Amino acid sequence: MNCPVCGKSLIVVERNKIELDWCPSCRGLWFDADEWRLLGVKDEKYNPFAYEAVRIKDEKGRKCPVCEKIMEKIKIGDTILDRCLSLHGVWFDKGELGSFVNFSNAEATSTKTVRFLGEVFNIKKS
Repeated sequence: MNCPVCGKSLIVVERNKIELDWCPSCRGLWFDADEWRLLGVKDEKYNPFAYEAVRIKDEKGRKCPVCEKIMEKIKIGDTILDRCLSLHGVWFDKGELGSFVNFSNAEATSTKTVRFLGEVFNIKKS
């Protein structure tokens, strides 16, 4: 799969049965459709697939790394994410995942995924 931002190949980063696609160039992360639940988010109101699309002026559409169709923008708190229209997954630009975890009040400090992200990418709940 290729990065929707810079077009470079995404690499699979895996540990303890947690697998994410990461771009070493722009440091974005791809979460497949249900992988966002690995963040310890219990409340369905933070489900990225439950949000209405928003229009963001001057933002270029990005292609889904799975189907290569243009993704739509969604806004969760102050974070704007890219979501595949075919529900393949969600793209987090560098820094957006930390914002999402903080906004959603995820029970993140105890989840294996967040510990993994913190160790590998220096992402943590503040």
